[in-house]
Amino acid sequence: MTRALPARQQARAVAHDWRRFAATGYRPFRMLAVAQGFIGALSGPAIVLPLLLELGAHPALASLLAVLPVMGTMGQRFIPSALERTDGNLRGIVLLLAMAGEPRGLLMAAVVALVAGGILPAGVGIGLVAVLMGVLGSLAAVGGGLLQSWYQIILPDAERRLIGPRLAGITLGMGSVVLLPLSLTMDDAVAGLGLWAYAIPLAVGGLAGLVAPLAVRRLPRPGRVHVPRRTAWRQVDDGRLNRLARVMTLSSLAAGLSPFLTVYAIAVLGTGPGFAIGISAVSSATLVLAALAVSSHLVRGSSASMLRASFALRGLALLLGLAAHPANPLAPAIVLVVAVGLAAGDTAGQLSSNERLFRLATGPSVIAFQSHFVVRNVMSYTAGMIVASGIMLLGGYLAFAILFAGAGGVRLVTARVTEVSSAAREPAPALEAARAR
Repeated sequence: MTRALPARQQARAVAHDWRRFAATGYRPFRMLAVAQGFIGALSGPAIVLPLLLELGAHPALASLLAVLPVMGTMGQRFIPSALERTDGNLRGIVLLLAMAGEPRGLLMAAVVALVAGGILPAGVGIGLVAVLMGVLGSLAAVGGGLLQSWYQIILPDAERRLIGPRLAGITLGMGSVVLLPLSLTMDDAVAGLGLWAYAIPLAVGGLAGLVAPLAVRRLPRPGRVHVPRRTAWRQVDDGRLNRLARVMTLSSLAAGLSPFLTVYAIAVLGTGPGFAIGISAVSSATLVLAALAVSSHLVRGSSASMLRASFALRGLALLLGLAAHPANPLAPAIVLVVAVGLAAGDTAGQLSSNERLFRLATGPSVIAFQSHFVVRNVMSYTAGMIVASGIMLLGGYLAFAILFAGAGGVRLVTARVTEVSSAAREPAPALEAARAR
């Protein structure tokens, strides 16, 4: 077990790592991270969820439509076949997915403009936004997953650990910077401009989506990438990859059951879209800080223990959501606290699960692993979402209380399962000579 560095040495190490990350060679990575920050903030659920509710969608329907891109990641199942047909052209596939999916905000802005102008009825607008969000968002999500494998292929392990979390920090930081002023002005904008207030940020996100493929083109080429026919996880004697897959499947179920806090704020607490967007801004800021802290731990620490802690944190945060009753004057503040806990847990979970996977598999094997298990995970997530949508039809605080309790309970169970299934020692980080637990 590795010993933690003193606080002063750790601060110096973090500062040194950021100076290394500022090198010219990493400019395309930073450019892509900034573009993705705008895309995620202005073309994602932070804007689309309040928009769908403004158009008249039921909270259950709005929640279901907002997560269509997650369901669409089942497209990863076909990536090994696509690589085989294109002679391992990972770069071409990622570019194609980025060009198709990242500028989706422009098309959604056009739909909103048509509804605002009275050319399209609101119901048709809801359907078109759902299709664009689902199809194009899915393509972008699959491409984003492949980018992580691209990074692992072109970068040495120590270098990947240096830039990976920092890219995430830039992306999430840009999201927070963009959403915070928007949250303070959105209520007035909607009151004065109506639906046009949503078209403007969507269009800006779409313009950022035009920049993303240009940044991808400037990344170092990964060469020809061929996914091994013999799946690597079947060759691991202790079955750690299989256990990780089972834990992530259970985690996907919990994610599907978890209610959107923005929907809860608007539909139950009666807040405006500004506060809902503010929740996303607070979440993004928390994600940045959490990414910095978690990445420092993962350089030398255990990814399994961090993953377990992330489940526990999210479970407790969801249970705290039960206290956000409409009769409670502190309910909005409690929702923000829940958002902070969930965001910190999500960051820790995402980074630690990726790190654990990268420690157990190589680049091409990671693609094979993801394509093999993605259907099971997405089906688990979809099942949770269907159950959650059915419960939300009950309406009011009761429906969301059931979801807070159910999702929180599943998260805590997942933490327990992770503790049991992570007893085996994991491979040591490349920067450490000792083995980490």
